[in-house]
Amino acid sequence: MRSSIQLITVFIASIACIPHPGYCQDSGGAAPMARAKLYFDQCESYSTGLTFDCYRSYDEVEQFLKDAAAQHPGLARLSSTGRTYEGRELWLLTVTDYSTGPDTDKPAIWIDGGVDSDEVVATEVALGLVHRLLTSEDPETVRLRQTRTFYIAPNVIPDMSERHHRTPMRPRDSTMRPWDDDRDGVFDEDGPDDLDGDNHALQMRVVDSEGGWVKDEADDRLLRRRKPDDTGPFYKRYSEGLDNDGDGEYNEDWPGGVDPNRNYPGNWSIQQGGSGPYPGSEVELRAMLDFIYDHPNIAASQHLHSSGGVILRPPSVPDSPLPGSDLSIYIALARRGLEITGYDLATSVYDWNWPRGSRNTSRGQLWRNAEGEISGLSPFESSNRYGSDPDLTDAYAAYGGSLDGLYELFGILAFANEIFRFGEDLNGDGRVSPVEQLKYDDDHMDGSVFQDWTEFDHPTLGTVEIGGWKKFGHNNPLPADLPREVERNVDFILMQARATPLLAIKTVEQTEVAEAIYRVKISVSNEGFQPTELAISEQNGRAVPVRASIQTSEGVTLLDETGERDLGIVGGHSATETSWLLHGAAGSTITIEIYHPKGGRTTRGIVLGSRN
Repeated sequence: MRSSIQLITVFIASIACIPHPGYCQDSGGAAPMARAKLYFDQCESYSTGLTFDCYRSYDEVEQFLKDAAAQHPGLARLSSTGRTYEGRELWLLTVTDYSTGPDTDKPAIWIDGGVDSDEVVATEVALGLVHRLLTSEDPETVRLRQTRTFYIAPNVIPDMSERHHRTPMRPRDSTMRPWDDDRDGVFDEDGPDDLDGDNHALQMRVVDSEGGWVKDEADDRLLRRRKPDDTGPFYKRYSEGLDNDGDGEYNEDWPGGVDPNRNYPGNWSIQQGGSGPYPGSEVELRAMLDFIYDHPNIAASQHLHSSGGVILRPPSVPDSPLPGSDLSIYIALARRGLEITGYDLATSVYDWNWPRGSRNTSRGQLWRNAEGEISGLSPFESSNRYGSDPDLTDAYAAYGGSLDGLYELFGILAFANEIFRFGEDLNGDGRVSPVEQLKYDDDHMDGSVFQDWTEFDHPTLGTVEIGGWKKFGHNNPLPADLPREVERNVDFILMQARATPLLAIKTVEQTEVAEAIYRVKISVSNEGFQPTELAISEQNGRAVPVRASIQTSEGVTLLDETGERDLGIVGGHSATETSWLLHGAAGSTITIEIYHPKGGRTTRGIVLGSRN
């Protein structure tokens, strides 16, 4: 056990962050941050043969992106969308083949990681995508670089993820802007502490006759809720730490408090936990939203999270049902995503574990059955009206989330990947319980993920036990398992990028209807699976049409009233036609341009009187 002097030192450091060798001054009443990562050595630098089996700090991510951009100047450009609350740059890498046109003239997909700060595997997947796009010469990847744009923000809340790497704390989903959780007029004054000095701030449990918990009969390392006629012993449980502010509560006011993934405008709600003072209040989120608004070519997005091995889609709340055509697109892509990743569940956020605690096999979901086959809703059923059933109320509502925000505000086809599933569903109930996770840890991880309970002499609670799940292995895979997660999630992202709309001038026909008078007819195709506009954008009055225009050379006269054409919305893998009437000598030239922000810009030069 640690001495009283050591405990006093922990208490002072937790509220004052006194610098000492190996640590740096922190802000907001949080524990001091180590100058180096606590859990891993320096990661390998960017190179063609890089293996993703290491977790990178902010400085390492920054250097990785700078090296990638420097080594591939024709494919990658690094920029900053703004600065965090603590002043860190919010790095974004744009990847496209600039020799085939500017990034804004191509359909784009947005990828972000790190919005939930303890889910650091998300950042590694985003970097893995960067690496694949820049180093692979696979024909499909080359084609994507030529025809699409990738906007990749690997770590959007780095202030807090640095606490994950460089402090014992497992940070909550939050920015670092102070928030008064206990409404006592003091901000962030009572967060967790590493009392036993093992570089992990875990959980505490203490025997107390008024406790609401008892040991779980299935595994006494776990606690379950107290039931009538339970005989005890009874426990109270806390996160590891002290009563730093002396108010009788433990760890009730952690650093930060505004969850950026509950702070999106669109369906923001003040009743939602972590929603913040108003929608879009956080500077990191505003930087992302401003960039997305300024880049209407973004047609799709993936928001990287952990864990569970789940593909998530809108809606996140019960009062935002999807139009049937959009749902069909989501289901089709999600099914393909399950095939690619090998994950077992694709669902709306709202339906995740619907009803609470039951199998994930509701009629709005896709799931893998005992034979490994994917079952559930078909994307091709004409009666897809799922989402408007008033009986679907016992579910997981997440107001102010990224998926609904990007889908409803910008018409972006947004997915979230819950990367990595720790454990196996042994009883077939559709979820992996803590008991099943413990068994997996014992049988396959040598018990390295769960720290067994050990007694500790707490200065105010008396004898407590400290233990619980560690940071890595539980919702972030251990390094040996990281390459597989990076690979399969990058594969899914690339599949979704291939599905984005892509306009092309498919055919050109000329008919000389009279001497030197030509009817020029073109067929415009959408080579992507996704339409140029989603139904939600039509529903919200924000859809824009595909537009065609014509430029004539000297000596050519347009006989139509206008050269502009409104082609409406072009569905996935479909085409539309338009034509112009022109007067000009054979051999004269015209140029036709087709443009839609999410479908890209394409042009074709035509010589009158020739066979195009």
